[in-house]
Amino acid sequence: MKLVKKVINTVFVEGISFFVGLVLRFYFKRWQVSSYDKIPHKGPVIFASNHQNAFLDPLVIYFSQPRINYFLVRANIFQNAIARFWLKSLYMLPIYRARDGLRAVAKNDEIIEKCVHILTEGNNPLIIFAEGNHNLRRSLRPLQKGFARIAFATMEANNFELDLAIVPTGLNYGRHTRFRSDMLCNFGHPIYLKKYTALYKENPNKAYQQLIADVYAGMDKEVISIRPSTHYEHIENEWLSKRSENADMIEDFANDKELIAKISEKYKAEEVEIPEIAKQEPTPALPSLLYRILMFPIFLYGFINSFIGYKLLSLFIKKVVSDIHFYASIKSVINLALAPLIFSLQAYGVYLLTSNGVIALLYLGTLPFAAILAFDYKFAVFERLPRMKGVASYKL
Repeated sequence: MKLVKKVINTVFVEGISFFVGLVLRFYFKRWQVSSYDKIPHKGPVIFASNHQNAFLDPLVIYFSQPRINYFLVRANIFQNAIARFWLKSLYMLPIYRARDGLRAVAKNDEIIEKCVHILTEGNNPLIIFAEGNHNLRRSLRPLQKGFARIAFATMEANNFELDLAIVPTGLNYGRHTRFRSDMLCNFGHPIYLKKYTALYKENPNKAYQQLIADVYAGMDKEVISIRPSTHYEHIENEWLSKRSENADMIEDFANDKELIAKISEKYKAEEVEIPEIAKQEPTPALPSLLYRILMFPIFLYGFINSFIGYKLLSLFIKKVVSDIHFYASIKSVINLALAPLIFSLQAYGVYLLTSNGVIALLYLGTLPFAAILAFDYKFAVFERLPRMKGVASYKL
């Protein structure tokens, strides 16, 4: 019976992974992974990542490296029995916060034991969002000690002989809530826990503090982080006005880090004269006239044929999703089910009108690609928004 359950679960997870991965590839216009070769592909690994986009963050890491991961996610989403079944099937573990109550937080000891077991086996990495909460701002927040607690508990359970590595991970979105935006996943140099053995045995608290500081420094290298926060919008607007975009997002990232550091320096003074370009969000230039003319018929075809799904998705999200951090995550999940259903119904309608299955199938095959091209055109021509604006407007 256990073997049957394992086979069913494997098939289920692989099937879900295939479709979710397919949706994510369409969801992002560009997706790059930096320093893939730095990741230990064997043994125990913790991915310590920044957290900006709710459920989309663990999925991006999941599909940016080769192994099946366990995720630590906030416990309140496990309250529904159906949700609990699906989440556990997808390797998600609940982590309780102080706001969940003292009794709930006490359950974390059991979760930590589970994490220690997972890492000791070394087959599945663990994803932990070290900041402890999510935020759309491009600013690395102070790290919570949960990842350090799990890491040292694992080392203690294995007499500090385990080659446990923490990989500082940076998720860098284009425009966070936008369909057809960009994604750059940066992996940093692994930090091996063995090097903290002597310090931990001498003074565990110092070892905790040192590990948290080292992981923070590693993560800070892998994310766009705007400081000082008092002038966040001004720094972001000036950066967006001055940045240039290349085909390679890794090259863009290095240039952006350098540019933001340079811009931020002047905002550290007590009195700052705000330049005009920093006072408002810049508007990107229009694409070439040739692009606008040649692509307009495709835009029209794609927009008309995706309008029903677009409106249904928009209405659902605005009525149901109150936290913008879940916006992109919910949108991608709903698209997984809604788009194929709507497109199939439309194709069936074409079949009823034409009585020709070939025409209906050809029509169905064009719909996903036409919809994607239509959205690209719409954002480039009619809704010209900076591709890298952090806190995006709450609309599709």
